[in-house]
Amino acid sequence: MPESTAIIDACSLINFYATAFLESILKHLSLNFYIVEQVKNESLYIRRPDESERGFDYEAIVLDPYFKSNLLEVVSLETDNEKKLFINLADQLDDGEAATLAIAISREMQVITDDKKAIRILRQDFPAIHYLTTLDIMKDWSKRDFIEFQEIKKALHNILIYANYLPPQKHHLFNWCKSILESVSLSEL
Repeated sequence: MPESTAIIDACSLINFYATAFLESILKHLSLNFYIVEQVKNESLYIRRPDESERGFDYEAIVLDPYFKSNLLEVVSLETDNEKKLFINLADQLDDGEAATLAIAISREMQVITDDKKAIRILRQDFPAIHYLTTLDIMKDWSKRDFIEFQEIKKALHNILIYANYLPPQKHHLFNWCKSILESVSLSEL
């Protein structure tokens, strides 16, 4: 598949959904986005403020509108090679990550993941497979001239709070993310 395709792992899909800008992210980046069935089944909920605004409730992740509008497509393990790769990778990864990597490797797709083990496996065993992280996608999305700074601030804040994700300090975009998050005041969100 061409480099304009990317397969999203559950951790990143949950992060993007939590932003409240998933449609914009999927529409305006020059990629065709895919997920595996296992990721669809693993990506169930994000956190949202409860009525008291002091705690959290859970909001179901609803992906049907993105499938219907062809912004996101579900793919399955099809070939014997993909199934073998899945079985081998499932020894080290959860099913969603293993299926995502198996299809990415077999179909030469980019992977979007924040999973440390998945990234380590790609680096060590499949260096030809390009991977991106949530922050790589968020930074690319933020460069679009129609994205206001307040939107990227809110999106990163939502990832932190509602997806419960903070990138590791070693991440190459950690300082970019941190500087934006530090500029957030509650009245702006």
